[in-house]
Amino acid sequence: MTRHLICLLLGFSLFLSCKTPTETIPFNGTQSNQPASKWEEAMLTGNGNMGAMMYGNPFDETIVVNHCEMFLTLGTKEFVKHVAPFMPEIKEKALAAGVNGPTVAHQMFREKTGQKIDWTDPFHPAFMFHIKNADHAYKNYQLTQNFATGELKASWDDDEGHWERKLFISRPDDVIVMEIKGPKGKVGGSFSMDLTHKLIETEMQVENGEIKTHATYVHGKGGYDNVVRIIPTGGEMTNDELSVTVSQADKILVVMQVDNWKTPLPESQSEVWAYSPKNPKFLGDYSTNKQDAISKKMDALTLDYATLFKPHAQAHGDLFNRVKLNLNGNQTETVSSQALLEQAAQSGQFTPALVEKMYDACRYLIICSTGKNPPNLQGIWTGTWQPAWSGDYTLDSNLQLEVQSIMSSNMPELMENYFTLIESWLVDSRLNAEKFYGCRGITSNPRASNTNLLLHWGNWPGEQSFGTMGWMLHFFYDYYQFTGDKAFLKDRVVPLLKENALFYEDLLKDTEDENGKYQFFISYSPEQDHYLYANSTFDIAVTKAILTYLIKSCKLLNIEEENIIKWQTMADKLPDYMINEKGELMEWASAGTQEVYNQRHHSHLLPLYQFCEFDMETNPQLWEASAKALEGKTENWLHNRENADSNHITHGMMNQAQAAARLGKSDIVYEVLSRLATEQYIYPSFMMSYWPKKQGYGFDPIGTIPDVINNALAFAWEDVVDIIPALPKEWSKGSINNILLRGQIQIDALSWNMETGELKLKMTSKADKAITIRLPEKYEVSTVKSGEIEEERIQGEYKNKWQIKLSQNKPKEIVLNLK
Repeated sequence: MTRHLICLLLGFSLFLSCKTPTETIPFNGTQSNQPASKWEEAMLTGNGNMGAMMYGNPFDETIVVNHCEMFLTLGTKEFVKHVAPFMPEIKEKALAAGVNGPTVAHQMFREKTGQKIDWTDPFHPAFMFHIKNADHAYKNYQLTQNFATGELKASWDDDEGHWERKLFISRPDDVIVMEIKGPKGKVGGSFSMDLTHKLIETEMQVENGEIKTHATYVHGKGGYDNVVRIIPTGGEMTNDELSVTVSQADKILVVMQVDNWKTPLPESQSEVWAYSPKNPKFLGDYSTNKQDAISKKMDALTLDYATLFKPHAQAHGDLFNRVKLNLNGNQTETVSSQALLEQAAQSGQFTPALVEKMYDACRYLIICSTGKNPPNLQGIWTGTWQPAWSGDYTLDSNLQLEVQSIMSSNMPELMENYFTLIESWLVDSRLNAEKFYGCRGITSNPRASNTNLLLHWGNWPGEQSFGTMGWMLHFFYDYYQFTGDKAFLKDRVVPLLKENALFYEDLLKDTEDENGKYQFFISYSPEQDHYLYANSTFDIAVTKAILTYLIKSCKLLNIEEENIIKWQTMADKLPDYMINEKGELMEWASAGTQEVYNQRHHSHLLPLYQFCEFDMETNPQLWEASAKALEGKTENWLHNRENADSNHITHGMMNQAQAAARLGKSDIVYEVLSRLATEQYIYPSFMMSYWPKKQGYGFDPIGTIPDVINNALAFAWEDVVDIIPALPKEWSKGSINNILLRGQIQIDALSWNMETGELKLKMTSKADKAITIRLPEKYEVSTVKSGEIEEERIQGEYKNKWQIKLSQNKPKEIVLNLK
């Protein structure tokens, strides 16, 4: 009988048996010599639509299967409070309260509505897949994950021979595929599915080697279907009501798929557009059972592991292999990831090899969790029905972090899911603006899963986080900056910017002070929940960015001539940023407010690192004020070892690194990245925790780390290209290939050797243009050459600048020699 069976390997972080740090690792991935003991430690893989988490236990395996659209219906009545009739009164009293206007407004909002926070529908597992065999001794256990292919593999030996299972989730075919192999005639096991929750009604059917479940949400909005097909080669297969058992097979193929379906809610229950009976998708026939469709899809496939794997590996590898970071981490190919993490935790070593591994792992996880939707707080994985913060899309920082690296890491096609998600919320966003604020245009709830209706506020002042919409729209315009796609700019960017500008036009109407400047009488600086002051730097910056992007876009497209004048007038009326007596950029542009630096968010630094509103040359005063503000955050939060707000949660760590990379503070960039490793934020899969010592589970650093590293090495804004602006001294030699810069520029290759003082740069532009190359002033540059031609230095206060001409699609090679 088959005592051994290897289950579904889902995952990302693969472990390899690593008894000594000198064993050869034949691929780029992660390795462990032991199975996971809890879901957070499981290996991860995905195709952007489905995800899988594999524990890797040889004889009692659990595979957690996930789907990007699985949000558990809680049954909340989903209606935006009708505050609009009271807004004139609230505006009047808030303006009269001056700097404390937002506090007054928040109290009035609660008094008028009695609102209590409605939590978002939480992200949840689709099902747990179990494989059981008789336990016995084994050796040479290895669990590995291949970044370049998305394949997981577990293997071990026992007295009967060698065993292995392999798993991937196909990008082209959208199925989970696993192969189980062992000694001929010895492979088998008991296969079952677990799907049990009080808010889900489940119907299970087991026959002919298939396990099917039809899941319906108790409180409506639809449900989903799961199909698992088990195909042995040789041997015997039997079914009972709950499981499939295979024995004496040569190998086993397992194919799985999950698909969801939606139904409308009664109008008495919800006004969410996605579930409205008036939504066109519900006016005709719509499916409430996907099992037959899934089975037919499986029937049409060639059910052979190698055949299905080849096109998937090509599609996944095309994304992963575009970019390469090399820090001369000579251990990268010879020391297992498990050994590298143990080194970091035990001796504080943050080796170049570990930096490379972290960079590649993050890109891998981004690819795995980006498909139909962008990553949520969990990426695309959860093993619990109650993830922190619902595992939703948190919109006042986190979603922005999840997608931060996609463009610079040369995966622009993966942004489409982000755009369609935001666009799917537009009807609800208009309702938010009209019904709550009495405004035209669009604005957002601070949290979203099945909807972004303005529901998540109450004692917490989420109703004042309207700036989240503009922040999300930044990434639409940023896509244009990277790609130069004018059709996208005209058809999808400008219309959204116009609607958000319309919201601000109405919200800020009649709020001008004695100097003709708008007053943000309701305002929020995420997430300074206990400090509600007028004119947050965050709100000013978001509004300014939206108006600036809109004006630039319309001028470029030669449209909206009359509106450009109106939008420029609005921009001119925005309050000026304020700098305090210490020379620090203030979090609120209101006299009498205090700086609260022991706080995880870095919201008032957005004009510096996200919207890039200024730099050291265009506005040295704001640049220096931002640097001093970051110093305050660093001293009082990052370096606070006693009572740091939220215990150095990762999204705050990422904000520190983002701002530091922009300011050229390479020491902070290095410190943040190294602490993630040395203070044990990293799971075996290289998924990360929210807090040190592997507490929590979150995607924020995964989505951001590659962009931080890319920006530390090369950064561009409006045709000014900064080379090694924040290069840590620990990375004295290295190279990076094929990252993207704004301005339609690709860095084909950038290499540096600080010992010899040579930098080599090769770049290609999709358009003819003249750019400015800039190096930090701490470097003494002797020559800058393109071939044999020495480039002329641009004269001015900033000494390390050169103008370079790029021709469309013609690579340009430049050598910079340092003294």
